[in-house]
Amino acid sequence: MNQQIALKVAIRRAGGMGALARKLGINYQTIQYWLEAGISDKWIVDVEKITRVPREQLRPDLFRGRTIVPSKELEPA
Repeated sequence: MNQQIALKVAIRRAGGMGALARKLGINYQTIQYWLEAGISDKWIVDVEKITRVPREQLRPDLFRGRTIVPSKELEPA
């Protein structure tokens, strides 16, 4: 799965960019930046805990695995 799509799923599960930022204690602009550049490795585990999107999908370049996000969540909002 594309890591940008995985991050969008995580954002949706958290209740939006603002909600995810609040839960992580960071600003909204950081989440926006992640959509362009990829999630910082510093935050992967926390995002995984909050959203249950596996780290292997958030950063496949760092983590290898075969876990899958249900396809219905990949449809555009």
